[in-house]
This record gives sequence, C-alpha cells and structure tokens, in this order.
Amino acid sequence: MENPYKRKKEPEVSKQLILAAAVEIGASDWHRVTFQSIANKTGLSKGGIIHHFRNKEDLLKELMNQSLAELTEWIIEEKKSSGNEEGSLAYLRFIIDKSNDLHYRRTMKIVMQVVLINEEYRKTWDEWSNLYIGNGDDTGQGIKHLIMMLVADGLWYSDNLGIYNISDKNKQQILETLINL
Repeated sequence: MENPYKRKKEPEVSKQLILAAAVEIGASDWHRVTFQSIANKTGLSKGGIIHHFRNKEDLLKELMNQSLAELTEWIIEEKKSSGNEEGSLAYLRFIIDKSNDLHYRRTMKIVMQVVLINEEYRKTWDEWSNLYIGNGDDTGQGIKHLIMMLVADGLWYSDNLGIYNISDKNKQQILETLINL
C-alpha cells in the first residue's frame, strides 16, 4: 500500500491509511502490528504514524471506536430497512450480509482478538451490544432474542475463526427459520 499523500496535507487521509494498514496486518494476529510494519506498508514514516497515534494502544482504541461506530451505523440502517426494531434480528441479518465483506472480516478479527483478551474492550463490546442490540428479557420474545443472539454470535465467531464453512444459502435458511420461530 503505497502512500499517495503528502505529509500534513491530508492528516485524516493519513490516519485512515494507518488504520487500514493495521487492519490488514493485524487481522491474523494483532501482535504483528508494529509502527514499523505500518510504515513499511504505507510509506509513511514511523514519526508520521506516531503523530497520529502515540502508541499501539491508541491505535487499537481508535480502531475499536471506528469499528463500533460502523457497526452502529449498519445495525441502525438494518433496523430501518427491515422495518423491524428488534436488535437481535438486525444483528443476525448484519452478520449474514457482511460475512463476505473483506474489510469487515479483517476488522472483526481484530475486534474479536481484543475482546477475548482485554477486559476493557470486552466491557465496551458488552455495553455497545446492550445499547444497540439489546439483552432480552424473560418473556417468550426474550428467549427468541437470546436464540438469535447466540446464533448470530456463533456465525460471527465461525466466520472470524474460519471454522464451520457455512454456505450463504445455509445462513439464509438459518435466518428464515429463526424469523418463523
């Protein structure tokens, strides 16, 4: 990824270039992300990267914040377009629709890594989930919500871990079955 931008002329573009490189490098293992590896991929200097992110933790926080902002936007749009305000159904549709999107998959692999190993990010994910997807209740609808959440999370983990190669057709059948519960 060669840097077509000049220093300080477009700082937001450089910042997004850094984040995109971090996602590409870190999708398989976040520990592979270094400022040097980002510099090599983008053509930016390490100093230019540090200008935007003091350290790798700042980079990760920004990546997590942007990922949740994108997820929020997609979930809200899915709720609107489906005419269904049920967060778990929107989340499930989103997981199924985005499963072939390379940027989404790479970003979610990083989110999954940090959520699994870092309590702060796990709490952030949980708060986001409760706010935008919901957490169900003890009514029959709550059970349906929980089932959809578990299925969506199972598909999310399956896609991001590369296990259970579930076809798009089977994913659609799962969705239809759950809608008819």
